[in-house]
Amino acid sequence: GQIFSLLISFFIGAWIARYFGPEKYGLVNYVLSFVGLFTFIVALGTDGVLNRELVNYPKKRDELLGTSFWLRLFGGLLAFLITVIGAYLFGEKNNFWRILIVLYSLSFFLQAPYVISNYFFSIVQAKKSVQAQFYVTLISSALKICLILLGGSILWLILIYTIDCLWQSIFLFLLYRSQNLKVTDWRFQPRLAHQFWLDSWPLMLSSAAYFIYLRIDQVMVGRIMDESSVGIYAAAVRVTEILYFIPNIICGSLFPAIIKARQVGQEFFINRLKYLYLLLGSTGLIVAVLVSILAEPLIAIIFGPAYSSSASVLKIYVWSSIGLFLGLGINQQLTAENKTKTVFCINLIAMIINVSLNLVLIPVMGLLGAAVATLISYCVIPVIVFIRSCSKNCLKTN
Repeated sequence: GQIFSLLISFFIGAWIARYFGPEKYGLVNYVLSFVGLFTFIVALGTDGVLNRELVNYPKKRDELLGTSFWLRLFGGLLAFLITVIGAYLFGEKNNFWRILIVLYSLSFFLQAPYVISNYFFSIVQAKKSVQAQFYVTLISSALKICLILLGGSILWLILIYTIDCLWQSIFLFLLYRSQNLKVTDWRFQPRLAHQFWLDSWPLMLSSAAYFIYLRIDQVMVGRIMDESSVGIYAAAVRVTEILYFIPNIICGSLFPAIIKARQVGQEFFINRLKYLYLLLGSTGLIVAVLVSILAEPLIAIIFGPAYSSSASVLKIYVWSSIGLFLGLGINQQLTAENKTKTVFCINLIAMIINVSLNLVLIPVMGLLGAAVATLISYCVIPVIVFIRSCSKNCLKTN
């Protein structure tokens, strides 16, 4: 389901990029990235805690979902206010930018029903969430095609992105009801909300660092350079992001067995991890080599001649895939071992490095500087973790 949504979204997105051109497409991506910086606030880091509690205490379903639902509504309001204040505080270039940011920020309020997805995952019915995602992708794609054929503006495109969350929520509600369950049975429990917050705030901080270093490059390109530069840069990012399903498939298929290997013995577990990281790293390397070789024809075929300068950015940016592939495995390992504070620390370090390098390199190297900053920051997590692991092994040997 994720692969289908990625492919459809990618090709429709490429069509949109051709339709609007680099400058307007850059404005769209700037708005999406700016609002995306604050997405972590909506869930308040409760998703992981909610999944755990739904599995451990299925009879408390209505209390857990009701409490998480209202927490998400509060988080949506908080995220909306912070995003709007941020848009005005940082002095966007014109009022139209602010209008688009405010419009897309309304999607925060529509994400509260996403707690239903957590319920479906807890009862091993993830296909229900995939069905909702499938329907949303079809509707959203149809609306975007209509927009292109009818000559619609950026305002209408941002509106489509906003109501995507509405369609998702509606389908989740319908699928939940099809299980003979009622949303009206949900109940808010203040004590449970307090416990959720105590358990989830480290995860929220970790998500904050992750979202910022994932999105900040396009925002900084927009602020330091211009909209057209964001469009050129975004084209290179989209080509690379379409390949991110590969490590998800690898980790999703192999990681459960690797975690079970801990029951056999620590040495066996470590050996399995080594093979996983070897597979992730080598796959990332193959992807980077192939895409960097084919960068120019890929950009020309997918986005058109207006985005030809994206090829040089892509040749650098795609090498961040190696660090990202390895980083995904590391994050899953640390999360499985309940080392959430470690996850937060490494994500925070990567974020600081990314922001600092962007501030230094973009004025000097332009878009290539942003690509280099991303490449280095994505590789920081694997380097830190592997050096730390080697140090521990050396101490044990001594």
